[in-house]
Amino acid sequence: MTNSHDLIFNAISQSSKCIGVIAGTKTDTQFGLNYLENHDIKGVGLPISTNPQSQTQLQALDKEALTQLVLDSLHKLADAGADCAMIYCNSLSGAIDLERVKQNSELKVVSPFDVYEELTHHYRNFGLLAANCQSCANIERTILKFNATAKVIGIGNLQMVEDIEAGLDPDLIVDLHAMEDLVKALVKSGVQILILGCTHFDYFFEQLKQRSDGIRLFLPSERMLEILTT
Repeated sequence: MTNSHDLIFNAISQSSKCIGVIAGTKTDTQFGLNYLENHDIKGVGLPISTNPQSQTQLQALDKEALTQLVLDSLHKLADAGADCAMIYCNSLSGAIDLERVKQNSELKVVSPFDVYEELTHHYRNFGLLAANCQSCANIERTILKFNATAKVIGIGNLQMVEDIEAGLDPDLIVDLHAMEDLVKALVKSGVQILILGCTHFDYFFEQLKQRSDGIRLFLPSERMLEILTT
């Protein structure tokens, strides 16, 4: 049985580049590898925890210890053949010293926070849906660092992550958590863009997009891949 520290490989593609994926659980690590495979890119992944709850608890570790864990994981990915890496996890990205990771890793590293920094130059009113309130706060802090006038309405919902891990139907998840009503409320509050600040939420992106009028839904995956491949 695969444990939280086993490497996961996606299918070999025609691409010569191999991208490493670090994420919170085996599920979102696999989501990252699936995303790469859909773009015909080789990948190797390494989850750092066993389930969403333990992932949340992991963020309560000393920042230094968690940062070192990520650096050790990046070294393992490099040994497994990765040429560069993405931290495919918002909550993990916000809980570590990203600058130290980038400076000390032998791999080029990108995270969702690099993409959010770019977004701050184009929007003022943000909606934010994350896996937990710790992650919400860290993403909001990044937005405000680069746009002091930004307004952020944030929600953390670990139950949605657990529902995804359990394999519930995406439309059912959108219904259970009243996502359509949430989007309408955000639009009324003047929100221009809703950041799905958890890579698990790729799972229901298309279903929610079909029900969302007047607001842009945003996932960082595409831009992260562009940064690593250009």
